[in-house]
Amino acid sequence: MENLPFAKYPFTRHTLYSIAASVHISLELPANLAKFEDNKPGKYTPPFILGLKNKLTNAINLPDDIQISSIHETLRVELVKLGFTCCDNFQVIKGYIDDGFSEDVVKIKYKEAGMDVYDAASHKNWEMVESLNKKMGDFILAYPTQLTAGYMPPAFSAKVTGDASAFSTKYATFKSTRQTGVATGAKIEADNIVYSDLQRIQKDAHIVFREDPETLKQFVILEVKNIVSPAGGASLGIDLIAEGTNLPVANALIIIQSATGIAMQTTPNDKGEANFDKIDSDTYNVKIQVPGKPDINLVKDVDTGVSARLKITIP
Repeated sequence: MENLPFAKYPFTRHTLYSIAASVHISLELPANLAKFEDNKPGKYTPPFILGLKNKLTNAINLPDDIQISSIHETLRVELVKLGFTCCDNFQVIKGYIDDGFSEDVVKIKYKEAGMDVYDAASHKNWEMVESLNKKMGDFILAYPTQLTAGYMPPAFSAKVTGDASAFSTKYATFKSTRQTGVATGAKIEADNIVYSDLQRIQKDAHIVFREDPETLKQFVILEVKNIVSPAGGASLGIDLIAEGTNLPVANALIIIQSATGIAMQTTPNDKGEANFDKIDSDTYNVKIQVPGKPDINLVKDVDTGVSARLKITIP
């Protein structure tokens, strides 16, 4: 498996998008745009500006890890319901087999209709549900006379086909959402494209506004970052609870550190709450140390204007 791409921008994704939106607004100001175009005629055109905006929109609209995971879990819940319906269809077919075939071949026909895969299918083996649906569909086509004699209503065949189709469609979508790494890589690549565009605009701006430092600030990435995400303008709250009881965990040491900052640490209060106020917007490595327990390590984006909070269960 190829390694996933890494983010080339030195701040959070939310901050990247805010910087890009701000730079685009400044770029579109007629006086600014005219100077960029004078420096590089034919580059800073309406289609070029639209392209910048479209690349930003594409990056924003791609789902992140949390969204991908949520979609996948939602589909799993829906699959359980659809799979149950398919398995229930098999139990109904057994009743028609009982009345439509002689007693000495009933068990043989059960197996032919899907009995050999039913147990696995009923325990959420999705491939076996697919197999069960095919076996039931084939069986109904093979024995219309016997099943009709067994009192199978005409609409039941269409129900089995429809339920199988609904399951297959949902299962295909479910499998596609398993590719979290692929989707994450696409999101990072799209973000990096936005950042590369900002770097190129910044480089041109240093030429265009070399004698106008105040206007230049509108296109210098770190200058814009300080405006949209000022130092000390973010916060992170952490709640620790014990697994099973949901009681607060107070005897812990919590350490956070961004790639560009110093480590900060604190201990939770008697409610298991810890707060890091007036910190910089950034991506933080978070470590939870509880005596007698393995360390818990995770990563959290903390953005200005967003109430970042983590609820962590201690096993």
